[in-house]
Amino acid sequence: MGFLDKAKASLADFQEDINKATASLGLGDKKPESSAAEPESSNSTPINTPATSVAPSTAGAPKAKLPLAIRKNIRDVWETAQPDLERKLSDLLGVQWKIDIDFPYIYTFAESGYAKDNPGGMAKSYVEGALNSIEKYVDRNGEDGQSELNKLASSHTIVMDVTSKPGINYTGCEIANGALRILFVKGSLGSNVTDSLEYLSQAVNDAGTSSDDTSLDFNARSGIKNDYEPKIGAVQAKLQKILATPTFDIKPNFEQNYAAIKAFATKGKQSSSYRSDWQKTLGRFTYDYFHDFVEVMENKGFGHQRSVEKNQIALRIVDKLTKGNYNEPVIENGVLYIQTTADNWATNVGDPAYKLMDIL
Repeated sequence: MGFLDKAKASLADFQEDINKATASLGLGDKKPESSAAEPESSNSTPINTPATSVAPSTAGAPKAKLPLAIRKNIRDVWETAQPDLERKLSDLLGVQWKIDIDFPYIYTFAESGYAKDNPGGMAKSYVEGALNSIEKYVDRNGEDGQSELNKLASSHTIVMDVTSKPGINYTGCEIANGALRILFVKGSLGSNVTDSLEYLSQAVNDAGTSSDDTSLDFNARSGIKNDYEPKIGAVQAKLQKILATPTFDIKPNFEQNYAAIKAFATKGKQSSSYRSDWQKTLGRFTYDYFHDFVEVMENKGFGHQRSVEKNQIALRIVDKLTKGNYNEPVIENGVLYIQTTADNWATNVGDPAYKLMDIL
């Protein structure tokens, strides 16, 4: 928008305010009461007012009458930046996205400072921070992460809204009603603006979690892909070399172990030190169990064992250990098991192999 266009828009806003003020004083032209209301001029330029663009959560909420200076701030700072921000967002996620900030609604929560005086700049900062977090999310999760976010936030829209969700102190995010929502706590609008999507992976995970106990959630699938699959081949190759067999297999039992840990965590009986990120680290610790086991086998000089006739090592979670305190090795039906319990998951992962000699 050029200087002349901005000046015309500002003059139009100023004239609108003058007309409303004179009307409230009984001045100016009056229309007969029976006269039908005329539609607004097609030349008017309201800030984010199309009814279809307002996020569903804010559609019936109270709205503020934005002062002239604030409307100008939004137009000059936010609207000039919005197209470029939407382009960057769309490039990151591989499909067309939009950003829909309901300023008359958001401004009702502006109390002072940044939020009150510069809402356009504040919104720009929120979105720039969100883009940084989305970039990190995509870097870690790749096309699978893009696809999951695009599927869950099906409207491909970023909106803003107030929240009272537990665990959010200043700002956060969620996926709801098909939109990716930047959240702020009442009284904290404009605080920690770059951190809103810091836990985007968790928001994606929460939105896509299934009630099926064995269905791996997004964090678990992502952790397996990033922390287990790229490295387990080297562990298997070393194991096959140690045992002098080309067919020794590794069975992680992800679905069964996930279900066991989820059932335990749902009961709320875990200690304060229990990992709250167990879904995200399922792949990492599954890898650690196998890696550490094979490392000890190599260091202790273990060779081929006829008792492991199925040439398979597996990780499983059981209700109760037979001898160990945290975990133990067991040979059962020709399979070598590393087994632990849900409450001891990810604890002392290198111990089982040291007890292997006791069962051979």
